[in-house]
Amino acid sequence: MSQVDSIQELGQVFLPLCINGRPEPYYFILDTGAGMSGFDAAMATALNLPTLAHTELAGTAGTLTVPMKQFNSISPMRRVKPIPELTQYGVVSTTQDLSQFKVPLPNTAEAGLLGNDYLRHFTVEIEFMPPALHISRPNGYIPAGANPDTYLPMWLDEYNIMRVCGKLDDWLEVELRLDSGAATLSLGGPYLNVTTKDWKKLCEKRPDYNFYTSLTAGGMGGTVELKVGRISSLEIGPLRFENPSVVVQPETGIFASPDAVGFISLHLFEPGQWLTLDYQAGRIYLP
Repeated sequence: MSQVDSIQELGQVFLPLCINGRPEPYYFILDTGAGMSGFDAAMATALNLPTLAHTELAGTAGTLTVPMKQFNSISPMRRVKPIPELTQYGVVSTTQDLSQFKVPLPNTAEAGLLGNDYLRHFTVEIEFMPPALHISRPNGYIPAGANPDTYLPMWLDEYNIMRVCGKLDDWLEVELRLDSGAATLSLGGPYLNVTTKDWKKLCEKRPDYNFYTSLTAGGMGGTVELKVGRISSLEIGPLRFENPSVVVQPETGIFASPDAVGFISLHLFEPGQWLTLDYQAGRIYLP
C-alpha cells in the first residue's frame, strides 16, 4: 500500500491533495460520512473551477443549496509529491464555506472533504499509533496484515455514505453511519450518536435513562445543542462497549428525515491501533 502524507488530531485524519496538477498542497479531511467530496467555496473560485449544477446539501444543523464543481484531477501526496497511481480524474464536489475549519498546521485552512466518491475506488488503512495513512488500488485479495476472520461488514447507502450494523442494549438493532470526518467529542470513554427516535425507544424499556450532560457542536448549517445520556452496551461486529455514552441528535438538518440513522466516529477504533477500509469487499478489517 502507498503511504501518503497525513496528520491526525481529535480522531480526524487530514491529508494533502494535489489539485489540477498545482504544486501547493490542499489539505482535505478523510470523510467516510460524505457521499460526495466537498471543497471550500473561496478556493474553488480562486481556481476558477467550472460549475456543473447546484444540489441540496443536508448537514447536522440545516440544509443548504450549493454549487457542484469539477476537478480535472486530484491526487494524495507523499513527501509533497502527487502519487500517480492514486490520481482520480473528473471528480465532482460540492462547494461550501469551510473557512471556520482549520487543519492542525500553522495558518492552514481546511480545503475540503475527501468523500466516498473518491475513497470507494481504493483500500484505505488508518493507523492510530503511530499515526499513518495508507491508500492503494484494490487487488481482490485480503489486504496485507488483515485478519480474514476479524472484520466488520460495511456498505455504502443510497447517498454513498458508509454504514455498519450495531446493537444497543443487546436488543435494539440499528444501522449507523461511520463518519471519519466527525471530531472526537470531549466525553470520557466510548460514545455514539443516535437519533431522537432511537433514544425514545431505548427509554421506553429503560425509564431510568436520562441525560447527564450537554454539548454544543458546530456543523454544516450552524451549531446544535446536543444532550448526552448513557446506555448499557453497544455492539458493532466483533466489538463490544459497556456503558457507552449516547449523543442524541435533535431532529434538524439531516436528522429531520424519518429515515435518519445515528453514527459513530473513528475514536471507537483507536484502542485497536488500526483499521482497514476495504470498499471492494465491503469489509472493515480490525486487529
